[in-house]
Amino acid sequence: MTIAEWVKDAVLRLARVPADPHVPEGAEESVRVFNAGRNYFTWRMILWGLGNAAAALALSAAFAFSFIPTLPPLARAIWLGVEAGAVGIFVASIPVTYFLQRLNYEMRWYIVTDRSLRIRSGVVWLEEITMTFANIQGIRVNANPIEGLLGLANVEVRSAGGGDTEHGESSSGHMCKFAGVDNAEEIRDLLVERLRVYHDSGLGDKTVETREPLALSASREVLQETKALRKSLASALGST
Repeated sequence: MTIAEWVKDAVLRLARVPADPHVPEGAEESVRVFNAGRNYFTWRMILWGLGNAAAALALSAAFAFSFIPTLPPLARAIWLGVEAGAVGIFVASIPVTYFLQRLNYEMRWYIVTDRSLRIRSGVVWLEEITMTFANIQGIRVNANPIEGLLGLANVEVRSAGGGDTEHGESSSGHMCKFAGVDNAEEIRDLLVERLRVYHDSGLGDKTVETREPLALSASREVLQETKALRKSLASALGST
C-alpha cells in the first residue's frame, strides 16, 4: 500500500465514510455508475489555486501593513508574530487541502437504477442525495465557459417533491447535480429513457421537462433565423 492509499484509508476511517456508496432502490441489473470526468479534477484545481492565490495575496498585504512607519514597535512585533503564524498555517494547509481535493474527486459517485438515482460527494462533509424517478420533474444540461473548454458539463435533475436525504444533508432546493461529467448527454439520455420506461409502466407523472445545452439551443435558434432571413430575401428578389 502506498503512502497516498494509506492516508486515504485513514481519512475515510476517521470521517467514517464508506469507500463505496450504497446502491439505491432498483433492479441490480439496471445499476449504472458514473464518475466525474478526468478534467473535473483540473477544474477543481483551478478553483483551489485561485483560492490559495487570494489567500497568499491577503497575507502579503497584511505583511506590508507591518511596515507602516507610524505603527508602534510593540504593535509591529505582535502583528509580525500573528502574520508568521498565519503564514505557517497557510503553508501547512496546502498539501492537506490538495489531498482533500483529490479525494473529493475520487470519491464522487453518480448511480442510476431503473427506479432512482443517488449522488454522493464530499469526504469531510459528506453529502448523499437520493431521488426517485417518481419525483423527477426536469432534467437540464449546462456548463460555464471554462467547463465547456475542459469538455465538462453538469446534468441537473429537479424534483417537485424533493429527494430523500441521508447523513443529515438537505436536498438543496429539490435539485441534485451530476457535476463535472464528460458524458452529460449520455447521462441525460439514460435518465430520459428510464423516466419514459418508468412512466410507461403506469407509475408517476408523465410531464417531465428536459432542456438541451445552451450552445445547442442557441445554434438551433440561429439556424431558424437564418432560414427565415433567406426566405424573406427570396421573396423580396422574386417580387422585383
